[in-house]
Amino acid sequence: MEDRIVELSTETRSTIKSLHETLTKEQDLTLRAVYKTVHKLIDAGVLLKAGRHVVVDQEWARRAAGALGSAAGPALSVGERAAYTFASVEHLDSFWKTVVLPLEQTVRTHETFFYNPHNFWAYLPARKESEDAYYRHFSAQKYGFFTIGGESAADREFKRAYQNDHLQIDLRDVGQFRKTDHITILDSFIITVRLKKSMSDRIDRLYSTDKSMDEILPDIAAICNKPGKIRFVLENNPSKASGLRRVLAKNFYVQQATRLSPR
Repeated sequence: MEDRIVELSTETRSTIKSLHETLTKEQDLTLRAVYKTVHKLIDAGVLLKAGRHVVVDQEWARRAAGALGSAAGPALSVGERAAYTFASVEHLDSFWKTVVLPLEQTVRTHETFFYNPHNFWAYLPARKESEDAYYRHFSAQKYGFFTIGGESAADREFKRAYQNDHLQIDLRDVGQFRKTDHITILDSFIITVRLKKSMSDRIDRLYSTDKSMDEILPDIAAICNKPGKIRFVLENNPSKASGLRRVLAKNFYVQQATRLSPR
């Protein structure tokens, strides 16, 4: 049953009840048995629960060398949007990659733009290995342009540690963006991860102390252990994405058609 649940979750976004409805046409199963198996797969890092839907964790799929075929990230037509709510930073970050990694394979551009008020995601112990692998995947064929909305000691530390020829990092506040919002633009797709204001305010205060990441990380990790509700919004909006890209590209100079670098 586990393999069949993974297969169905790869093909389409399913709820546990819709999985049960499909599976009972093939074999005699109780809803409780399906719930139990799904949660076992979630605990194993194979599946993710995004709101009411169950999807395959794309990081797990990549580790399985693509044996599952296409990823389960939502496919949106122009003008459509989808929203999900998470109560776990780890599940949210896994889902973010479950959406972003397959999008990179289908969009026309090789450039991804990011805005974070502060990039604490790169240092959370439970996700650091995954984050480091993601930043390493930028290459001569795939460029990342990362704007960080602060210039504290910990912000500068992120830039020193992660900037290279293919992942460029700019430290500047962008006034039109909320401190709660962590934004990714990939072609016409915009992903907004929106934290609770109380959470973003507490993190911002830690960065404003101008201490090193090692000094503030225990407090950030404690905040992230109880984040409250985190909102994840994916939208396909070409004009909005183009406008946001122009704002974020301000301090990156186009050298060639496929090459940008900071001024």
